[in-house]
Amino acid sequence: MALVIDGKCGEAVEDVRKDATQTNWAAFKYEGKSKIVLGGKGSGGFAEFRDSLPDDQCTWAFLRMIAGDQESKRAKFVMVQYNGPNLNGMAKSRAGAHKPDVERVIGQHHVFYFADDPEDMTEELVMDKIKKSSGANYDLGSNAKGYQSQAGDIKASAKSAYLTKEKETNITKPVIFC
Repeated sequence: MALVIDGKCGEAVEDVRKDATQTNWAAFKYEGKSKIVLGGKGSGGFAEFRDSLPDDQCTWAFLRMIAGDQESKRAKFVMVQYNGPNLNGMAKSRAGAHKPDVERVIGQHHVFYFADDPEDMTEELVMDKIKKSSGANYDLGSNAKGYQSQAGDIKASAKSAYLTKEKETNITKPVIFC
């Protein structure tokens, strides 16, 4: 039987994506063997999401997490598959086959995170995966040592240099065309 994903799941994904809402997670659960419905959503962050996970079901989820360094914070979207530790083998297998269908509803995301043990479903592990996928991890360098931004000083220095150069190169005498 074909998988059916309730339309409220897509609406919840859009809610998580919107900058104008506080919603930062949406979870989807199975209703029977071939239907996925909205299991919950919230604005309480990873801890609230984590507390909503059942031990005997597969939960699909879409999270909005804030990552970056002190110079630049960005929203990162995470698709999650959590197979509770008491989920039976057939349900695990079925859930794995449904990943492409769920991914079509969720759409683009930065990271896919899978866990089947509550100890693996931590904010630290998810953030670590986000950092590794981001290409540059500035926290390993200057930020870890109390780096203070020099952006304002650099901008002021560049402006001063520009104004000086402009004074040197401006035409000060009238231009006469022949």
